[in-house]
Amino acid sequence: MFLSEPQSSSYDWRFSLFGFPIRVTWLFWAFSAAFGYAQARGLHDLFTAMDMRSNFAVLLLIWVLCSFVSILVHELGHALAFRYYGIDAEIVLYQMGGVAIPGAGLLWSRQGKRSRLTHGNQIIISAAGPAIQIALGLLVGAIAIGCGVPVWMFSSIAELLGVEWVRMPLPANAYLYCAVNFLVSCSLWWAIFNLLPVYPLDGGQIARHVIGIVMRRDGLYEACMLGVVVGAAVAIWFYQTGGGPIGTLFFASLAYSNWQMLQQGRGGSVW
Repeated sequence: MFLSEPQSSSYDWRFSLFGFPIRVTWLFWAFSAAFGYAQARGLHDLFTAMDMRSNFAVLLLIWVLCSFVSILVHELGHALAFRYYGIDAEIVLYQMGGVAIPGAGLLWSRQGKRSRLTHGNQIIISAAGPAIQIALGLLVGAIAIGCGVPVWMFSSIAELLGVEWVRMPLPANAYLYCAVNFLVSCSLWWAIFNLLPVYPLDGGQIARHVIGIVMRRDGLYEACMLGVVVGAAVAIWFYQTGGGPIGTLFFASLAYSNWQMLQQGRGGSVW
């Protein structure tokens, strides 16, 4: 996802992975902790009631680390897709999630020829992040189930689909249980919400380029119109279901951002 590149700070953590420069802002850690506070507190209270050993601070730290791994993997998916098309990229994790920033514009080279990315190329780049993140969540969840660790998201999905699911007892190690479930839920939920057709989320990017293919145009205007409607609807859903103020404000701000873009007639290619 991309809104704008966050300002650099001396408090940022910088490192490289697979040749990609990565920067993590200090606000990423703060917002991640704020977002996971309720889950960590709820599980700590549950474990305490069940006489299971746990520490709230450790549970919150596990949440922050799992969200870091999940979002980093998501952005690596975008960066690897850029690399496939011959475009360098850098990754920034910040308070709104993460961003893979192309370093060579939208031109890519193959066999000495330089071409502009097509709508199809850009759909692949946008889809790569959620795809690898979903794969991570499913892989970790499958390994956990195989090792006898229950995964609450899998059981919830099975219940919604009316599929019979074997309920497993909680493991003796509360931290292992939380690490697995935090990583799976972060990966799957983040990818699902990112695929909603709200610009500039990945789903909004995909919608824009699908519209571009169908209508033989840029597709940004129509994608922003869709983003206003879907963003507002999801914000209302978060508010009415008690999903938390962060989700409500996040999608409300995206809907408003799309509305502003429609009013200003502003465009641009972002991920």
